[in-house]
Amino acid sequence: MGLSHTMIFEQSVRREFRQTASSILVVLLAVLLTVTLVRMLDRAVSGAIDPADVLIFLLLSAASSIPQLLVLTAFLAVLLTMTRAFRDQEMAVWFSAGLSLLDWVKPLFRFLMPMLLISLVFAWFVAPWTVSESERLQAQYSERDESLQAAAGRFRESAGGKRVFYVGESTDAGQYIEDLFVIQRAPHQRTWVLAASGKLLTDNNGNRFLDLEQGRRFDLSWHPDQAHELQAREMGFEHYGLLIKAAASATPAKPIKAIDSLDLIQRHDPRAIGETLRRLGQSLGLMCLPLLALGLVASNPRSGRAFHLIVALLIYITYTSLVSVAEAQVSRGQWTMLSGFAAVHGVFAALAAALIWFRLGNGRRFGR
Repeated sequence: MGLSHTMIFEQSVRREFRQTASSILVVLLAVLLTVTLVRMLDRAVSGAIDPADVLIFLLLSAASSIPQLLVLTAFLAVLLTMTRAFRDQEMAVWFSAGLSLLDWVKPLFRFLMPMLLISLVFAWFVAPWTVSESERLQAQYSERDESLQAAAGRFRESAGGKRVFYVGESTDAGQYIEDLFVIQRAPHQRTWVLAASGKLLTDNNGNRFLDLEQGRRFDLSWHPDQAHELQAREMGFEHYGLLIKAAASATPAKPIKAIDSLDLIQRHDPRAIGETLRRLGQSLGLMCLPLLALGLVASNPRSGRAFHLIVALLIYITYTSLVSVAEAQVSRGQWTMLSGFAAVHGVFAALAAALIWFRLGNGRRFGR
């Protein structure tokens, strides 16, 4: 086959890969954004994140999922393109022109290279930053006083659902409140607090609490073995201190997924090695799975698109599960990084090579 014909073939293949991948990526992004938006709205309603930051969390979560999204996009793009080529007898034309299945590998890699670079950038630099930024925003919101989180005229759960606030009105950015109603839940006890007004204070130890004024407190308790015998108590107060947030005893450790990649590769503990494996694996999947799709369709070209999609879904689920298992084993120090690579990417690369070899060894059977 002449050089010009080879160039035409490669350009045609890359163009179809790009067009198919673009359509798949749009669909997957729409699904991802929809699912993530629902999850973030649920977290905002439960008080886990600031409702004003829902869009920010949505974008951060979507950005951190780009490497996985690119792997699935490339896998499906190659699978659907090859399925269509066999179905429309286009492969028979290319085979009769002197091409083999190996001639698809070069345009496939050239198609994958930009996606691989994007995946590396997101997996190694963008994703850790998004996790760190999400943790920072969530910690910043959780450290805010609960009265600030309770919008006037609305009930708001806090402290993991153990406390419910209702603020009638707040002034001075929530530092002073009026018409406060609080329900506190504890094992075998319920407490109701009503106050005409209150203000936020901080003691010398850094504890934040509400100084409530002119109110009443109602307590209802019972013994676990004698739930039918209730003990009630009522008291009025002119001043009543309600602890909002205890002072932090120590700075929480930074999540391993939020550690900068340059710092991560300098660490040699098992958790850091496992995280390094995960970040590298997200990009290596872009090479293994598309090659596997190439061999999968070529080794069984008469099967329809539905069959190939079902098999692809099972393969992708298996792949992601094995990646998680390998990461966990390396993080626990039971596997080395090389073992983790071999157990997942080595197996899938060997399977792809075996399928392509099978197709090359049986070319006449499929009409070449």
